[in-house]
Amino acid sequence: MSQLDKLWEYQQAELELAKLNKEMHSSPNYQKRSKLQKVLREQMDVINGFETELETRSAQLASMQTQLENLLHDYDLEKSELDVMETDEEATPEELTESKKAIEKLVGRINALSRELNALVESCDKLAESINTTYAKAGKAKRDFDAVRTVCDEEKEGFAPKIDELSKKLDAIRSDIPDELFETYSTFKKNHSAPIAPLSNGRCGGCHMALPAVVEKRVQAGNTIVRCENCGRILFCRQ
Repeated sequence: MSQLDKLWEYQQAELELAKLNKEMHSSPNYQKRSKLQKVLREQMDVINGFETELETRSAQLASMQTQLENLLHDYDLEKSELDVMETDEEATPEELTESKKAIEKLVGRINALSRELNALVESCDKLAESINTTYAKAGKAKRDFDAVRTVCDEEKEGFAPKIDELSKKLDAIRSDIPDELFETYSTFKKNHSAPIAPLSNGRCGGCHMALPAVVEKRVQAGNTIVRCENCGRILFCRQ
């Protein structure tokens, strides 16, 4: 058996294995598992996004709380000074007015910041609620995924003997194929799922196009790799 015959045998076993894997992964249970797996990924991405946003808002909340504490501290100081001035006969009306204006300004800032804080707390609560809701949905999807995965594993066990047999066959054939030829096959495989085709009655077994007699002679000589002028497959004459 020539090297190209070996390569053809390898390709047939490879195609059979691909067909078997496709059959296994196209079952309703495998399709359901894939959909649930996608749902899980999407929900976890949503949760991660929510949690990142919650961390950001929590940091803003801590910063605003610190600002509020500082404003309240300033208010207490300003109010204490005003109380003292109101009992101080030497305090001028202008000083009292300025102190009251400063207090009013502080009260305005405190009220505005308090409203922002309340809105931020509310948004954090809603975000936390969204996280919990999404976790619940993800939990259900995970339970459904685990159940269908068990069924898929059982189905896989039914395919395993044939897959193992074909895998061993591929390894055995591959050991008889020169590395250079196999690398060429692998390169051509990027364009064709079946990169090698038999030449029969002057026609390519892949695209079924008629080829010149000189091409057939070159293939029969077996001195070099000959590709189909139409589809680019490696041609060989079966022995």
